[in-house]
Amino acid sequence: MTVNKPVYAIEGGNTPGPTELNDDHSQLMPNLLAYFVLFTYPLVVVILFRRLPLPQALVWSIMGGYLFLPERTGIDLPLLPAFNKLLIPSLMAAIMCFFAPKPPMRQRPGPSRQSQDNQPAEVATLAPARPSVIANLCIATLFIAPVGIALTNSDWVVFGPRVIPGLRIYDAFSMMLATGVMLLPFFLARRYLATPEAHMDLLKTFVKAGLVYSVLILIEIRFSPQLHRWFYGFHAHDFIQQIRFGGFRPMVFIQHGLRVGVFMLMVVIAAFTLYKIRAATRAPTGPRQRARDKDQKQVGLPIYIALYLLVILLIAKAVGAFMIACIFIPVLMLFKPTQWRTLGMISAVLVLLYPMARSSGVVPLERVYGIAAAISEDRAASFRFRLENEERLLIRASQKPVLGWGIWGRSRVYDPTNGRDISTTDGIWVIVFGVSGWVGYLAQFGLLTLPIFAYFFARGPLRHSIASQGLCLLLAANLIDLIPNSGLTPVSWMVAGALLGRFERREPERAIQPRGTETARRHPTANVASAARVSPRGHPTP
Repeated sequence: MTVNKPVYAIEGGNTPGPTELNDDHSQLMPNLLAYFVLFTYPLVVVILFRRLPLPQALVWSIMGGYLFLPERTGIDLPLLPAFNKLLIPSLMAAIMCFFAPKPPMRQRPGPSRQSQDNQPAEVATLAPARPSVIANLCIATLFIAPVGIALTNSDWVVFGPRVIPGLRIYDAFSMMLATGVMLLPFFLARRYLATPEAHMDLLKTFVKAGLVYSVLILIEIRFSPQLHRWFYGFHAHDFIQQIRFGGFRPMVFIQHGLRVGVFMLMVVIAAFTLYKIRAATRAPTGPRQRARDKDQKQVGLPIYIALYLLVILLIAKAVGAFMIACIFIPVLMLFKPTQWRTLGMISAVLVLLYPMARSSGVVPLERVYGIAAAISEDRAASFRFRLENEERLLIRASQKPVLGWGIWGRSRVYDPTNGRDISTTDGIWVIVFGVSGWVGYLAQFGLLTLPIFAYFFARGPLRHSIASQGLCLLLAANLIDLIPNSGLTPVSWMVAGALLGRFERREPERAIQPRGTETARRHPTANVASAARVSPRGHPTP
């Protein structure tokens, strides 16, 4: 069964209305293997949680489901969200996390308790969270806004023979469920990926998954995007859109080649971040440091792997993603982590205020069009087509700028005579803005950009952490790609949740270590490592 249920935060593409069929894919049905893989994936999640530590199992469960499960396949039951590749991995991971042993909580800073034999109290590994008020406000808005959207869109929309009914409270409930599905990876990552070790695991998982996907990308570049059809019986998207520059743009098992490009962009940034960690930890000053460096080689990543992944991104023919990489990679290589924050901050502000800048004409669209024309006339024509559609959709959205038009295709533009849909939605920002107005847009993108703002103003270990600041750049690059495309995925929400979770559980800038204790005498290097993390001189830490 294919999924036709409307969702609150639509992820892109031409979403059909309640009486409209998707002509491109209605004749293509998933085969039995597609359903078998989809509904046996919970067993894979169980195995991952039994074999791997919880943070690694969580990351592999969500990322593996996004990368390898079939598109446009699932079961849509009444009153429930569709059981597809967006829900099943996150839901099963949530169940496994719920039954997993809870990590011990670290005591808040204060007078240390000591036992009768003058031993310091045992310190656990997870600090108590200090929830962000802004994040909780954005989350509450995303769940409450559907009620207002439904109440302000009870009127019918009529375009010639096309009639779209008004929204009901039932539709508001459906939007809330869709919001919960969308945010589930965020909630899980916020809770369980909030440590420096989890951030390192997240970067490593990106690179490992990217290396596996690079082989599949090379296969599809040679034989055209066929893997999804070979395994699951149908193409996930229009094949003609994947023909670029005299070759093919790979799709593998993701909905569109552009989303493959943005995933590989995130992989490349993760790879160069791990290389910077390797370079930062390989500065031997003596025999003891050289001995430690022998083990630290496994922490980072050789430069040739990062360059190989960059070449894969180039030949994947995702021009926008590669152009973003050309901006972000030099910043990663030439500047310190404390200086990466500026690029992330600029990206976050641009994405958050883009609808306003786009409506007021501040964005230099003609200059961007000239750059596209210099690259390819086809790319320039595609860019012009996107601008024209964005203009139509913005005019439509400006009629209800506060809470938007709601779901069922009410925010789209139709021919007034024959009712034909004449709008094409590419950027996720214009989709969210049309569906839920400024309220929904600021809540959703405010939640996505909040970790970047938080790490920009953070002090202490967070400010100098290479892994966390690299994840901020990775998220910022994904957000920039959301302006022309719709690559907002569970992986994106997982990265945002992991960043916010560590910020909310951040350590104090200085940790008071007991001196002269038996523990300090037995483990003299423990205090050295702890002091390195909170060094007032600002040395970077993984």
